[in-house]
Amino acid sequence: MNIKELTIVPELIEITLDNEDLVAKYGEPITFHTWSNVKLPTYFDFFNARQESEYGSLEKMLRQMVLNDKGEIVLGDNEDLPIDIAAAAINKLSEILGKSLSKKSTQTVGEQQN
Repeated sequence: MNIKELTIVPELIEITLDNEDLVAKYGEPITFHTWSNVKLPTYFDFFNARQESEYGSLEKMLRQMVLNDKGEIVLGDNEDLPIDIAAAAINKLSEILGKSLSKKSTQTVGEQQN
């Protein structure tokens, strides 16, 4: 397979935070948008910040990745999300990013790699 066939153009996708606690507290699911795929440095920065508990970096990433339906950043310089919503958004973004680089190709020649 030619690597060009596996390239991706990011799309704006809607994310819904609908866990029971958030819906009970805020009365309805909470939505935002983000890109379906991010550049490799953003991907690694996000997961490294999460793994190393670098909360300042996670906040910066969250600010860049929580978008409106036009792809614009939602949070202004002096605005923050409630902690429960921010934590749920980070968890949901982790799920999305974990899937964004997981396209797999099947080896068609030679021995299968383990």
